Amino acid sequence: MNSNERNFVVLLLVAGVLPFLSWALSALGLPCRSIFDDEGLRWLFRHAADCLHSRLVMLALCCLMMQGVIKESLLPLGETLRRPRFLRHAAMYAIVLFVILAAAVAPDSPLLSITGGLAGSPLVDGLFFLGWFSFIVFCLGYGNDRHKPWTRMLTYGIISHPLAIPFAIVVSFCWQCVVYMMS
Repeated sequence: MNSNERNFVVLLLVAGVLPFLSWALSALGLPCRSIFDDEGLRWLFRHAADCLHSRLVMLALCCLMMQGVIKESLLPLGETLRRPRFLRHAAMYAIVLFVILAAAVAPDSPLLSITGGLAGSPLVDGLFFLGWFSFIVFCLGYGNDRHKPWTRMLTYGIISHPLAIPFAIVVSFCWQCVVYMMS
């Protein structure tokens, strides 16, 4: 068993111990909500799947996909940056992003917050993911021109690091349990 597998097993044990720990701490009279009482069990069954679509899991998935599309479409970077076809793709990508952002920050844009600013706006909330997604699409488009299979580009990182997404799911579950226990 390598260190990644060992860390995953330890994290699974922590996830299994957390409900018992919450029960023991609440039984001792400490300010901790038990996952094993009526309310805690209802919370657990209603929110167990929330860890599958948490920000951490989405970040792990995006990073793994990003690793594959960069390796399969852009590397070696020195050669890629000198190719005119790459420069044309990059210029088109930059123009499209600039037009989208300019339209998004226009005075009457629906992507601004209720006050009309960027703080707390849907644009700021989704910018990180949309940036990752658009870069993945850019790399897929460029890699497709190099006759690289899309499935290889998208799954390379997932195949290289098979425990990353399950690890993120278990970390998210542990975090949600701790937040529930302390609230």
